[in-house]
Amino acid sequence: MNNKEFTKKYYIDRTNTNCVKWVHAKKNGCLPMWIADMDFKNDERIIKALSDFINYGDYGYSQLPEDYFEQYIKWHKTRNNVTYKKDWVRFTKGAVDAMYQLIYAFTNKGDAIMINPPLYPPFKNSIKQCGRKVVESSLIKTGNYFTFNYKDIEKKFKTKKVKAFMLCSPHNPIGRVFKMGELEELFELCKKYHVLVISDEVHSDIIMPDQKFIPALALKKYQNMVVSINALSKTFSLPIFAHCHVTIPSATLRAKFDKYQKDNHRNSINFFNALPSYYGYKYGSEWLKGAINVIYENYKYISNRLGEYMEMTPIEGSYLLFLNLGKYNKDKSASKYLAKKCNIMVNAGETFGVKYNDWVRVNLATSLANVKKAVKAIKEII
Repeated sequence: MNNKEFTKKYYIDRTNTNCVKWVHAKKNGCLPMWIADMDFKNDERIIKALSDFINYGDYGYSQLPEDYFEQYIKWHKTRNNVTYKKDWVRFTKGAVDAMYQLIYAFTNKGDAIMINPPLYPPFKNSIKQCGRKVVESSLIKTGNYFTFNYKDIEKKFKTKKVKAFMLCSPHNPIGRVFKMGELEELFELCKKYHVLVISDEVHSDIIMPDQKFIPALALKKYQNMVVSINALSKTFSLPIFAHCHVTIPSATLRAKFDKYQKDNHRNSINFFNALPSYYGYKYGSEWLKGAINVIYENYKYISNRLGEYMEMTPIEGSYLLFLNLGKYNKDKSASKYLAKKCNIMVNAGETFGVKYNDWVRVNLATSLANVKKAVKAIKEII
């Protein structure tokens, strides 16, 4: 199935739904390219399996399908050549919920936790709301390519007594897929200073055709100091089904997390919320390949037409483009300027980092037709 066929079959009109992304954009007369969900409906086999369950009418107490973990393990082994074990896996009601639970379980009030801005806002918010100290080590940029500032990280590990490092991989909003060498150098520092790594990998299934994702737990020598968060919420656009995996190889860390969940009544699994993920693992690989190809085409289109005029991060993973409108922005916030002048709703760069008010995050998980509309509008301000 080519990109045109995929879009014709799966693109959906969300203007008359309760979709947050489209409702707010419609009120403001804008094209929505902000909140990180897709404008594509799911694979028909996933929809049918969910429909069959609902239509059967048995909504009593249920347990996960017998082969749930088999499908989960197979998915990650096939896509990323990493082997997870059933005993390692715990559940939360989403990636952000997992952040809160892991912070509470593995750190104490007042502990320092490091993040790398510009970064998805809930990382910083969760640390602050849990009563921990935020330590920032900003990503460094060469051209439009961002990576870790290892000297700064080590300095702050020493002086700030950092207890945990919250990694976003692939990175949101930068779209980086970190290479093996980058992760090894980072994890070696974490090992040297006894820093726990919490790796949010919810975008890890959406990897561009010329890239390879490396899960944090693929680096076996560091597994006992790493906890990963993964879900299909971004993969198949399932955020209303609040279901997420926390994968913990260390028996000591698992016991600590289990105690936290038990003591705080957080260890239950919502069977219905788990079903779309289960069906996604079973049936969704071909659909996902088609969606990634459309996203990649969208990225190439916008890059080829706007790249000579403005700075943008190359998308390696996720469907999120970080775009610098500094040459053209005439407002305190580039996102407000785009909304007023171009009728495009995007995420404001300053929400990801204080120095990024000229930047915006653009969601490319939509039709090429929408991307063309956005490009045409932006070219008018150029």
